[in-house]
Amino acid sequence: MVKNTLNREIPEPYADQYGVYGGEFANIKPYDEHARHINPVKPDHSKLVASIHDAIVATGLKDGMTISFHHHFREGDYVMNMVLAEIAKMGIKNLSIAPSSIANVHEPLIEHIKNGVVTNITSSGLRDKVGAAISSGIMKNPVVIRSHGGRARAIARGDIHIDVAFLGAPSSDEYGNINGTKGKATCGSLGYAMIDAKYADQVVAITDSLMPYPNTPISIPQTDVDYVVQVDAIGDPTGIAKGATRFTKNPKELKIAEYAAEVITKSAYFKNGFSFQTGTGGSSLAVARFLRQAMLDQDIKASFALGGINNSMVELLKEGLVEKIIDVQDFDHPSAVSLGENADHYEIDANMYASPLSKGAVINQLDIAILSALEI
Repeated sequence: MVKNTLNREIPEPYADQYGVYGGEFANIKPYDEHARHINPVKPDHSKLVASIHDAIVATGLKDGMTISFHHHFREGDYVMNMVLAEIAKMGIKNLSIAPSSIANVHEPLIEHIKNGVVTNITSSGLRDKVGAAISSGIMKNPVVIRSHGGRARAIARGDIHIDVAFLGAPSSDEYGNINGTKGKATCGSLGYAMIDAKYADQVVAITDSLMPYPNTPISIPQTDVDYVVQVDAIGDPTGIAKGATRFTKNPKELKIAEYAAEVITKSAYFKNGFSFQTGTGGSSLAVARFLRQAMLDQDIKASFALGGINNSMVELLKEGLVEKIIDVQDFDHPSAVSLGENADHYEIDANMYASPLSKGAVINQLDIAILSALEI
């Protein structure tokens, strides 16, 4: 066993593989960014393939590789389940998956683990039955959980090497220009998907809304995309605002939010030009509703709101109580609409959002963060 700086004992094999905690800034050092394999595209080449099956064949996916997905559709996501079901049919095994998060809707993953299709997972979270099954010991290998910024860091530095990224695209043209503000299943910002697209060896865009070229605005450019697949549906946009990102009416959660807002408004940080972030969870997302009245009463405006964006923050922007919104993901449909319509609502990737090895993450400029926790 190896002890970290908090005197917690870590099994030696995992300490050797992943390192141990050595302090807040112990690993903030210069590094060489990860290089990826590029397949150049000739002028007469079409990126459009007929099916997910054909896309998997085209990428050359095989046993032991690493694939990734984004979670911007949250509980409305269809893409991960569709792709893994096809991979299982093809007999591909021993895959590592590196999704930005795993939701309740991804319950079919349990069978893929039991059948040996998936043998390693690294993500930012596990929920509901998938989390319970993994906690019960269905995996031989430990799951590696990283923060969203930590995942971006790991991909950029090469700790996570993505062979193929399968990315749900609310809209795409045939050449792979993607955005999240147009299409049948809009999700707004594609901040987590941008990182996968930038560093994966191969990228498959899966869309149910094929647009004329060029599809603008461009969140993920054609230069990051190898193949485009059109399917009937990639997700249910109403699922974005379910579960951890719901608009809460729960009295207990609202009371917690009211208390949190009171702590903020009575702190030295609550002054003109302050900045704040909300994360998932009914209480944390509701804080913006309580901050609004205090901002009006005291004539205080925020310089920017960071998120995880929901409609309460969009309304603050419209009222002039927040000058800018910086957006790595959206938690409801109005936020996705705002991103497409408001020049002061700005999309960023997860590296800019929170990577500790970037040349300056937005969180370095942040005054207040309101986040949820299961236990304290």
